[in-house]
This record gives sequence, C-alpha cells and structure tokens, in this order.
Amino acid sequence: MSIPDTPVPPRLLLENSERVVLIGTEGGICLLHHERLTAVDPVHSPFPGTITHAIMLDDNHLVATWVEREISLARLAKLDLRTPLKDGIELAELRVAAESGNVDHQQVSGAEWSHILDAEPLALCAHQNDIIFCTHFRGIYRVNSESQEIWRQKPMTWSSLEELPDGQVIISMIATGDAIWAFSLGGGWVELDAASGEIRRKGALQFKSSVKRVWKGDNEDWLFGLSQNRIAWWMPSADSLLIEDVQGPVQDALSHQGDWYITGWRQDLIWPSNDPNRIEKESRSEIGNHIILRDNNDMLVLDNRGQWTPFSCRID
Repeated sequence: MSIPDTPVPPRLLLENSERVVLIGTEGGICLLHHERLTAVDPVHSPFPGTITHAIMLDDNHLVATWVEREISLARLAKLDLRTPLKDGIELAELRVAAESGNVDHQQVSGAEWSHILDAEPLALCAHQNDIIFCTHFRGIYRVNSESQEIWRQKPMTWSSLEELPDGQVIISMIATGDAIWAFSLGGGWVELDAASGEIRRKGALQFKSSVKRVWKGDNEDWLFGLSQNRIAWWMPSADSLLIEDVQGPVQDALSHQGDWYITGWRQDLIWPSNDPNRIEKESRSEIGNHIILRDNNDMLVLDNRGQWTPFSCRID
C-alpha cells in the first residue's frame, strides 16, 4: 500500500504506541494515522516560529519549544493531543506585540501551559512523565508535567573544552534508565542522576569535529552525527570510539538488534555490530529525514520532501 506524502515538509516526527506527530519546517503540527501514516487532521500552527525541540511526554501530550529568532523570543509549552490543535497568533501580529511591549502576553494557543524562556532552548527530553530541558547559559532543569520545578543544575563545564568556541554548549539530552545524559558541541558528556540532577560522571570525547546529533543504542552505546560529514560510534563499556566518513550530514539513526540504521544526505547506511569496521551504503534520491520501524520489521524513511520510501540499504 502506497503512503501519501506528508502535508508539509517534515522537521520532526514523533511516535509512540498511540500516536504519530508530524512537525513541519515552519512550525505546523498535525497527527498522522498510526498505521496508514495519513494525516488525520489539518496542519495547525499554535505559535509562530520554528519548533526546535519536541517530545512525547506520554501517550497523549506533546511538549515543545518554539523559537522566533527575528524578535528574540522562545516558548516552552505542553499540548494535549486529545483535543483539536489550534492556530495561534500570526508572525505579523507578534511583531506588533513586540514593538508595543506586549509580547509577553502572547503564548502558545491551546496549550495546557505555556511559559516564556529567557534564554534559547538547547535540548529537551522526558523522564517518567517529567520534562528535562536545557537553556543557553541557564543550565538544566527538571520540571513535572504541570511545569513545577523539581531540580536545576548549573551550566555544565569541561576544562578541556574551555578554549573551544561554544564547545561547552549542550546540544542533546537523552534519558536512559535512572540517568539523564547530556552532550556538548565539543564532545563533552555528562551523566546526571535523574532523581536529583547531581553529576555522576563526565568526560570529553576527542572528535576533532563538532557534535550535531546524538542517538542512544540498544546496548548502552551512542551514535554521533558530526560536522565535516563524519559519524562516530561510542561504546563506553568497551572503551571503544569508532569514527567514519559519510557522504553528508546524518539526519536520523535507529538502533535495531545491535546494528545502526542511518539516513541522511542522499544515502542510507547500516553500521553492523558484527563487523563495525565496515559500513554498508546505498544511495537515495532525496535527503532522509526520519526512520521508522514498522510492526513487520520493515523500515521506512521519510525524506525532506515528505515522501515515504523503503530504507534502501541491506546487510550482505
């Protein structure tokens, strides 16, 4: 059965056992049918600007950050997906509100709660239905589903990265077990206790490239999308760090049965666990944006134009 194109070009795709949420490049949101991947409602934009980060907090709630750089503002909000999404204020109206000093009154439309962020949001993840987020120069926060603060941790620092421009800026956070892992642009990493926010351990990986994206594997391993068209596979328990060149920036990666399935710049790749010194590669006509694994173990790739195609690479 063919799958129609998504109604808008994708920026993010979120899925859980109940829902698939499409977030477009211009901030529009719509729900997709969990099996057919067809749009089940129109695209709505609850707030102008780009949705830079988004998570499914549980089966029914979306938490996201909206950033409008033109007028230097950001919002963090929670939406209930059981109720119809709403369109919010237009960008032109937001500019007028900013010029008149009333911009703080403008929040995400239809949100259960919506808050002003006084610094740019850098990363966002969920743990036990709580929200962990990081903002530039303000540190890391854990709040509950009603946005009440549980703990905060000051901005992370690594002495080995002090001379690297923006090397200590957090670019990704991922919850795993009872910990929150945070990763910086320069290769710094820290494991925080999820309950208290205290630092358990930290270090810095020597990539000689900037970290752009991070994904967690099935076996407490990590995949990094790096600048300069490189990727890295870090296995802390084995003290192993592998780095390989690829055709272009990696957009998404999925760990399945120990192997890494990767899509990006007109290329699908498999990095196999039984032979990590080689990577299988197959060209694709468009830039892969997101990989999903179907119930029958088939993999589909959503590309930058909103088209669905089979994952093109196979292990020989």
